[in-house]
Amino acid sequence: MGNALRFIGVLAIFVASVSGVVWISSARERGLATREFAELNAAHAMVSSAVSRESALRGYAQTSRRSFLESYDETSTSLADAIGIARSYAVEGGVEERKAIRDQERLAARWAALASDAIDRIGTGRPLTLESTAIRGDLIQRLRGANDELVDAISRESDRAHAASVRRSVLLIALLSGAFAAAAGILMTRLRRRERDRQAAEQRYHASQREFTETLQVTQSESEAHVLVKRHLERCVPRSRIVVLNRNNSQNRLEAATSVEDSCSLAEKLMDSQPSSCLAVRLGKTHSQSRADEPLLACELCATHDRTTCVPSLVGGEVIGSVLVTHDLPLSPAQRDRIDESVGQAAPVLANLRNLALAEIRAATDALTGLPNSRALRDNLVRMVAQASRSAGPLSAILCDLDHFKQINDVYGHDKGDQALAAASAALRSSIRESDLAGRYGGEEFLILLPDTALEGAVDVAEKLRSEVSRIAVPGVDRPITASFGIASFPQDAPDGEMLIRIADRALYAAKARGRNCVVSSAELLPDLVV
Repeated sequence: MGNALRFIGVLAIFVASVSGVVWISSARERGLATREFAELNAAHAMVSSAVSRESALRGYAQTSRRSFLESYDETSTSLADAIGIARSYAVEGGVEERKAIRDQERLAARWAALASDAIDRIGTGRPLTLESTAIRGDLIQRLRGANDELVDAISRESDRAHAASVRRSVLLIALLSGAFAAAAGILMTRLRRRERDRQAAEQRYHASQREFTETLQVTQSESEAHVLVKRHLERCVPRSRIVVLNRNNSQNRLEAATSVEDSCSLAEKLMDSQPSSCLAVRLGKTHSQSRADEPLLACELCATHDRTTCVPSLVGGEVIGSVLVTHDLPLSPAQRDRIDESVGQAAPVLANLRNLALAEIRAATDALTGLPNSRALRDNLVRMVAQASRSAGPLSAILCDLDHFKQINDVYGHDKGDQALAAASAALRSSIRESDLAGRYGGEEFLILLPDTALEGAVDVAEKLRSEVSRIAVPGVDRPITASFGIASFPQDAPDGEMLIRIADRALYAAKARGRNCVVSSAELLPDLVV
């Protein structure tokens, strides 16, 4: 747009300049024509006055009347005036004009001398000689010739002046045209260069967004997608810091999904923040603020930053989070579009990944106890056995079964049985390490996997778990709740996970055979039972 306006401006200047040149040339042509007309009039007046003087003299000679002398005097004055005018123009004229005027002045002076002698003769009654009359006639003819030369010189000088004026006008127009062509060429070159730069920038923009979108589609987790959004925007917006915020509706919290420096004030504000703490989340639209231009309603999270732009992640009209951009410099329109487009592209992918993660968690979680189900336990068993093989460390498995659970269901009802299962799962989960895994293996049976724990250590853990389960009290159930435990260890007892569970199950069977509410390890089994 700027180059187009410059081009229009240059074109307007060119048109105005050419119009000015044409106007000046026309004015000069009019001036030259006026001067030529005045010079020609002066030339014609000179010869006309000279001829009129001769006629007045002859009339006086023939009639001796004084009125002819008055006419003679008047034409003499007219001749002097005409010579003065011609001489004034001849100052700027050519050499030929000045010479022709001098010749006419000299001839007029000689004629005037002869005319004065003739007037004296007539006044005194003396006759005029034929020779004097003939000389005067010859001088008049010669004056006519000199006047013709003056007219020709005036015409030639006028033609040269007209030609010079035309050349100057053409030269000026040519120079202006050249200057306009050069300026237009520079502007067009700059316009083409800017257009190429714009197209290149647009291609880079689309290539970057295409790469971002394609990479976003292959992310396997919500956290990986969050990191991708952060890296993409920090690369596209120089001198910026990106924090992806996640809305946790179950806990009514707004959490940082990407890393935040502990020293940053945002980390402290997010410790007890709610979704409404972010204005972009609250309003459902982009919110920008800076210390130089604070909005009417300031955001609690952005208050300590110089410049921020926060864009909500919207999916079907629901806000699932936001992307907070802290930038040192004001954002350009292209950068704002980039942020809006990137967040808009990422939002549905993040929502899908979140829903997929929730579905996977539900698929791998026992609904009653909240522990991993048998499918999740089998998957984790394969992984933990492989990890133990690589690290050459032990992995112990504990199978736990609630004693006489069928009787609880039969006597007190399935609701009480479910409460007993939930209470037992809570006791098991609270009594193991974070690195350990406890899950519902099936029915009233639980499996606990203890990485980096040998058989002896597993026995201690099982005794602790047995003690915790025995403390369970279910309202409405007036009988104690106990559990039996069987333990096996990899690779001491089994070469793989399937055999490990089988040996632990045999140990559990032995614990039940001993009267339940006890712990039996693989070391206590008969050798033929272990194999």
